[in-house]
Amino acid sequence: MNKHDIATGMIDSRFALLNAGDTSAAVHAETSMAIELAHSLGVIDIKEYGAYRARLDRIYDLQSQYALDRMRLSARSRHDHAHS
Repeated sequence: MNKHDIATGMIDSRFALLNAGDTSAAVHAETSMAIELAHSLGVIDIKEYGAYRARLDRIYDLQSQYALDRMRLSARSRHDHAHS
């Protein structure tokens, strides 16, 4: 296994956690760090780097929006119950 395969395997394993629903700050940070390290060490090129960053940004946006929607729904539900 070469350095590229090892680096992308590490990155992809973090994406697997995120795609499985892990929303922890630790996994987001690990994913970001793995991408940054792989790029800074020259193991992934700028095209791969950009694709991984965009993918991580999309996941973060989706997870953030989902969390906000859940908070709004919960607040609305509490408000409705208080006024019933």
